[in-house]
Amino acid sequence: MQLKTPKNKSRTGHGQSLIETMCAFFVLIPLGLVAIDLVAFVSSTQHNEQLAELAARAAATQFDLGGARKAAEDAVEHFQTTAVMTSVTIDEVKFDLGSGTCSVSTLMDVRLPVPFPFFNGANCRASSLQPIVSTPAPG
Repeated sequence: MQLKTPKNKSRTGHGQSLIETMCAFFVLIPLGLVAIDLVAFVSSTQHNEQLAELAARAAATQFDLGGARKAAEDAVEHFQTTAVMTSVTIDEVKFDLGSGTCSVSTLMDVRLPVPFPFFNGANCRASSLQPIVSTPAPG
């Protein structure tokens, strides 16, 4: 004798798949948004490192600290800000003829494209050290 199950009691699993899919979206969507922020932040810090190196190279071609600061500020002035990289400033310029090096530090304000309540932006600092290439001759 075979037991028959009623047709209305059988389960197909469609409801369970829908719930599993919804739970996965609640996990995957925030991870995707965090990934977008992470890519924007890493890209901004790389731009800041390149800008600090460019400013240090420009400053290293000058004869004194005043000229070095002006050259570094001119290099940063041409930087185009974006919605993510809102501002860049020269934080510090060190011009040391004794060691023959010039150091420039930049400060970039980064605003993330997908702000979260606990983290919506940061200030990134980058420094670069370059050899002075225009040391005046002793007179």
